[in-house]
Amino acid sequence: MDTYKLEKIGATVGMFGDFTNFKDVIDWVLTSFPYKKALEIFCCDDIADLVEATTDKQGMFSEDSAKDLCMDCLDGTDEADDDPKAEWGDEMYCRQAGK
Repeated sequence: MDTYKLEKIGATVGMFGDFTNFKDVIDWVLTSFPYKKALEIFCCDDIADLVEATTDKQGMFSEDSAKDLCMDCLDGTDEADDDPKAEWGDEMYCRQAGK
């Protein structure tokens, strides 16, 4: 699993991060900040906007949509993109796998 850094809240998301998934990040923001500030953090006017931003076409919660929202609104970066050793390891794995 990848690790993502969320600059605005100084946290990481991933297996060994501060949060294991982006749903937990959203829950934390909603419980740690006043309602209006939490919506402002996610660039939403009301809770309906937040729900819409985190659901898929079937109306179910989507971790991918939550990830996109958090990465965009909380200045997220993929830690693997910033780690040359990780990228080198990925390249060696691909070579060995014949890709």
